[in-house]
Amino acid sequence: MKRSIQSAFLFFLGGVFAIAAVAWAVEPNGAGRGYTGSQWDVSGPGGGYGVQTAPQAGGYMMQGAPLSGSGYAVQGVQQPGGYAVPGSMQPGGYGVTAPGGYGAPQVPGAIQYQQDTEQEQGLRLMDEGKEVEQGPKLLLKAEPGDGMVSLSWTVTGVRRKAEDIPPRFVVLYGSEPEKYLKAVPVGDTTSFRVRELKNNQIYYFRIQGLPGPGQRQLKALVSEEMKAMPVPVEELGSPLERAFARKSPTLLDKIEPTPVDRTLKQFGYEFFKNSIANLPAVDNLPVGSDYVIGPGDKLRIDVWGSLQARYDAPVDRNGEVTIPRVGAVKVWGLSYGQAKDAINKAFSRYYKGYELNVTLGSLRTIQVYVVGEVEVPGTYNVSSLATVINALAAAGGPSKNGSLRSIRISRGGKAVQEIDLYDMFLSGDRSRDIRLENGDTVFVPVIGPVVAVAGEVKRPGIYEVKGKTALPALLAMAGGITAAGDTGRIQVERIEGNSTRVVADYLTDGRSPDTELAKVEVRDHDLVNVFPVREAMREVVTLAGNVARPGPYQFRKGMRVKDLIPDASVLLPESYLESAEITRLSPTDYRREVMTVNLREALKGNPADNVELQEQDTIKIFSRDEMVERPRVSINGQVVNPGIYDYFPRMTVRDLVTAAGSPKRNAYLESAELTRVAVGGNSAKASRLEINLGKALAGDPAHNLVLEPEDALIVRGIENWLEATDRFVTLRGEVKFPGTYSIAKGERLSSVIARAGGFTDKAYLKGAKFKRKSVRDEQQKRMDEVITRTEQEILRKQGELAAVAASKEELEATRTALEGLQKSLAKLRESKAEGRVVIRLAQLDTFRKSPYDLELMGGDILEVPQVSSVVNVMGQVYNPTSFVHLPGEDVAHYLKDAGGPTRDGEEDDMYIISADGSVLSRHQTSFGISWSDSQRRWTFGGFLATPLDPGDTLVVPQKLERVAWMREIKDMTTILSQVALTAGVVVAAGL
Repeated sequence: MKRSIQSAFLFFLGGVFAIAAVAWAVEPNGAGRGYTGSQWDVSGPGGGYGVQTAPQAGGYMMQGAPLSGSGYAVQGVQQPGGYAVPGSMQPGGYGVTAPGGYGAPQVPGAIQYQQDTEQEQGLRLMDEGKEVEQGPKLLLKAEPGDGMVSLSWTVTGVRRKAEDIPPRFVVLYGSEPEKYLKAVPVGDTTSFRVRELKNNQIYYFRIQGLPGPGQRQLKALVSEEMKAMPVPVEELGSPLERAFARKSPTLLDKIEPTPVDRTLKQFGYEFFKNSIANLPAVDNLPVGSDYVIGPGDKLRIDVWGSLQARYDAPVDRNGEVTIPRVGAVKVWGLSYGQAKDAINKAFSRYYKGYELNVTLGSLRTIQVYVVGEVEVPGTYNVSSLATVINALAAAGGPSKNGSLRSIRISRGGKAVQEIDLYDMFLSGDRSRDIRLENGDTVFVPVIGPVVAVAGEVKRPGIYEVKGKTALPALLAMAGGITAAGDTGRIQVERIEGNSTRVVADYLTDGRSPDTELAKVEVRDHDLVNVFPVREAMREVVTLAGNVARPGPYQFRKGMRVKDLIPDASVLLPESYLESAEITRLSPTDYRREVMTVNLREALKGNPADNVELQEQDTIKIFSRDEMVERPRVSINGQVVNPGIYDYFPRMTVRDLVTAAGSPKRNAYLESAELTRVAVGGNSAKASRLEINLGKALAGDPAHNLVLEPEDALIVRGIENWLEATDRFVTLRGEVKFPGTYSIAKGERLSSVIARAGGFTDKAYLKGAKFKRKSVRDEQQKRMDEVITRTEQEILRKQGELAAVAASKEELEATRTALEGLQKSLAKLRESKAEGRVVIRLAQLDTFRKSPYDLELMGGDILEVPQVSSVVNVMGQVYNPTSFVHLPGEDVAHYLKDAGGPTRDGEEDDMYIISADGSVLSRHQTSFGISWSDSQRRWTFGGFLATPLDPGDTLVVPQKLERVAWMREIKDMTTILSQVALTAGVVVAAGL
């Protein structure tokens, strides 16, 4: 019976090994393709690993370990909502077709990100962040402003039908290239203003176009990245300053039509913005002799001579001032000059030999009524000096629904004046701005007919018109047409009969608009467009390239190449005279044509090359570097500045070494290698010469050889030399003498540990961390790549969120998952790769014989911790915390102590991060048996029976398969988990 049990057990083990051998034979390199069931292989070169789940559940495949591959790919089945193979039309399908890249070519609006394979997409984003156009194109324009940037974009290369739904756009922007922190869906509009930006800081913008619903066959579009820097308003410059700052193009340049700016403001209303603050200043204004005295005014009377006195005499309700010993003097209704005479006459009846001066102290206030279309209608107490404009200012000015041209003043129930504020605004005429009296009423009626003037006028805006107004008069209100305005065609948009909008073009045929358009009357709500002259310069030829003064030149009929380039003084040194390129436009259809001439012959006047030029021609002069392969020589090895250098005739070995600085201290001067390439016929043959570099530097002609083009000099280094950065390693923790140690070339880890006195009694060898600088740099590079791509993918998903989610609950769940990913990315951004290499320490006698006794490199760090007393449980459990380690207890015990997995916990994807940095997943124990390298024994009973050592961490990830399309987020989470392990943190476990 006992032997039968043993035979059955051996038969079971044989079956397990046979299955493992088949799996190994199917995929020996560990890439993970071709597996069945749910298997994991980590034994391939470069740490490649792969997983493919059961067909009914969908699955995924990963290729390339964090140290050797940067991307992932997804495979699966054509189940609704599941992962879809490339080209699948399943709802929510998601697929990736290339190792090292990710994207979703079959998802509407998805962006294809790819590194090294071709895909049938209209657009792909390359590693360097540039786009390659293969069809439709999204053109973006960015204009900076004060604390904002105005974006506008157009889609070119697409023919749209009337029934087509316009694409939806998402604005992406951030403060670093290719790293967009915000995504703003803007619908189908083609312009957007990004506000609340910091001035004098560069921002980067990109527009993503997503096809409309039901247009899966259309490709997503992404614009080129544009940068812009908001600046304060005082630095923006006036329209004139900006116009002169722009470069004038020719017809050969790329010219994008600039639409007329229709963001117009109503003219005149800005005047009253700051007027309320200036109202108190009215009391301090000088008083003219025509000012009428009334009750409430205060007179100051100064007398000197035979009588010295000063009297402050207020005007009482009877209109009199009372002066001691003189009596009451009637001043009401008198002008300021008349009041002075009346007081002087009263004094003269009692005094002789005096002088008298009368001034106004405080002025009386009057009550006026401001009503109608004003900002704040009501009753106002204003100074007796106040005019109509002062009263309007006190009421906040006319509202934008109020007239500026028909303001009426009533006094005693009768209209006494009508004011047109345009007289003051346009010509400074205030003659009708009368002084108000007590009880006056200022009435602002509803605005009258308005006409807008846009484009190339000096003061674009919306103007109120009175009566019949001719078009030239309206243009005069707008300051007249600028020098950049096209007077040959003025367009008027008009509403006919309150039913139809029409356009009328008025052509002047080169005559003055004042005479030609004098009979054209404008109507209410007309929009007058004054178009700019054509942006491209005419009667011009352009000189470009390797010339002293590139730019436009006047074109003269009959002009030839030699007229534009009379001699070589026009050119810069090293110009290529054998060829010059002339780009011109065909006179009939403006098609671009290119021709070449021999510039050397053209300068000699040879008619075949000194061709006649046409208007808009561009002549490009090349430098020799552009056209002729410059001979080079190279030097590598132990010199200060190795690299490629220009070759000059009679250049020697010593000249090349001098150009590279000098030999380093570790340079081997007794022997250097010179490689020379001889080209003969259709082949090249390399030969190598050994020279004594020391003698060459001393000038020995036998070794200081004359170089030939393409020679390569190799300066060798002496043996067993280590650079300063490669001479030291660090030991920390539980060794007897921790610190920094110098190493010799080829020295191994066991040697340095022995020099440090070996391990202490408290050393926990399994938890040791070995870090290497070169590994850290490579891990950091891969981390940055994955984080950047994942950020872009999250932004894409946020842009698609509202369209893809099937319900509000799904929308909120997905948004929460994406926000969790963003938080994890932010934490990973702050974290740096550890550069950890998994090793298994042992006592020195045993360790020296193991493959983990690595040859050391400069900057290596070994950390040996004390024995840990805890086991960590993280992720989706009810009590994620640390527990005291109990010898022999397994995963099930600690999982039970943590309360078990929550409803969101993914039990099938649990994994253990061992103290030595290695990872054991549940997929590796799917047969109920697994091998433990650290314990050197087989473990039976499955994943839950795996015993945990001190310092181990059990991770229960979140379940994200409740919503089909959220499986994409699960894949991103998986990738982040691997990146987090690379950084030595666990941030993705709690998602």
